[in-house]
Amino acid sequence: MAIVDLRTFGRGGIHPDPHKHATSWRPIDTLPTPREVRLPLIQHLGEPATPLVKKGDLVRRGQKIADGGETGVPLHATISGKVKPIDKVPHPTHVLSTAIVIVSGDGEAADEIEPLEDPEWRDCGAEEALARIREAGIVGLGGAAFPTFRKLRPPPGSDLDMLIINGAECEPYLTSDFRLMLSHPREVVEGALVMARILGVQRVLIGLEADKREAQEGLEMEAATVPAGHVPVRVVPCRVRYPQGAERQLVTALTRRVVPPRALPSAVGVLVQNVATAVAVYEAVRFRRPLLDRVLTVSGPGVLVPHNLKVPIGTVLSEVIAHCGGMSADTTRVIAGGPMMGRALPRLDVPVIKGMNGLLLLTGPGPLERGFGPCIRCGRCLEACPLGLEPNQVSVRVEAGRPTDTERFGALDCYECGCCSYVCPAERPLVQFMQVAKSSLRRAAVVRGPS
Repeated sequence: MAIVDLRTFGRGGIHPDPHKHATSWRPIDTLPTPREVRLPLIQHLGEPATPLVKKGDLVRRGQKIADGGETGVPLHATISGKVKPIDKVPHPTHVLSTAIVIVSGDGEAADEIEPLEDPEWRDCGAEEALARIREAGIVGLGGAAFPTFRKLRPPPGSDLDMLIINGAECEPYLTSDFRLMLSHPREVVEGALVMARILGVQRVLIGLEADKREAQEGLEMEAATVPAGHVPVRVVPCRVRYPQGAERQLVTALTRRVVPPRALPSAVGVLVQNVATAVAVYEAVRFRRPLLDRVLTVSGPGVLVPHNLKVPIGTVLSEVIAHCGGMSADTTRVIAGGPMMGRALPRLDVPVIKGMNGLLLLTGPGPLERGFGPCIRCGRCLEACPLGLEPNQVSVRVEAGRPTDTERFGALDCYECGCCSYVCPAERPLVQFMQVAKSSLRRAAVVRGPS
């Protein structure tokens, strides 16, 4: 297919080296049962889960151990074993967080709770399907970790006609979604159809980048088996371009609809879900299987044997790295997620959480270790920004101590894709300047109160 025929978004974007060759050919491996898991009560947007167990309780893999309240989701034991004292542990995004720690059973606890298949699962009504999705503890597995049952209840007045399944996976190094699509194309399509029935939409599009041809072919074969009269599923290849997998950019690429600033895709009749979320939804609705494991890419020059690994949620990162042969002596940074939007971690005793899709071990100096220069007004950040913002103007005002004078340059609209920082010849930390500006603007709005 000629590149001119491929879908993509309009302005901006970059083409970083993909660095995917180390893991794209590796099938998903399974991590052996870890010695212990640490399950933070905060792994999603919404109120934290409330423990249902206490120190000394024996639990089985798959057992619900915390409830999620009205806005959150439940938490389940991901190994069988004994509960340790419920206390604060290191967390990849919250520094410290209250967690349920389970030590592997050594025969003290029974095996995993067996899934219960519903032979009539395709006829499951919308409310029952939503209840199963909530009970399974599913959140958006593309990284946002918004409770899926809530996202599948769009705001009143939303006029949705389309569901997009996001398989673009445009971040360098990450290949976990690619391998999941290769291994489980049927589950991706079936999960998409479940969500389409819940939403009442008329069609489903699965968007992925054109370098994932094998995955595209498998998904197209499964989409072709959808019976006539059901919601049609179409697989749409997109140009290899970052950030093709961002919701706004993918919606524009696949539909030509433009999501307004600070609005959700539902504003233009679309809802977007990740491919891993679709698989989890299928397993929840058909088998009532809770979300227990996370497929993540472990890669980068600092890891000795790169992998795509199926890992029990709550596994400590040091154990994941050890399974991959350990890290090289010259590793300087460990990042949860991808190199563009991931989060640098200060320690390895943090657990895998539901929203984590990658673990990168990088070598060499970090982006700020060499320092950065003044803005040279070259305009490259303006060309790269997919939202048409002005990172240069934001940065100079933050440096000048005027962070609240940045709203007119788009600070509040930035979703921190990192394109601007990537292209800046002065190596300015433009994303961090945006973060400072956004925090200052939000604090100022709280002080002012409602207008």
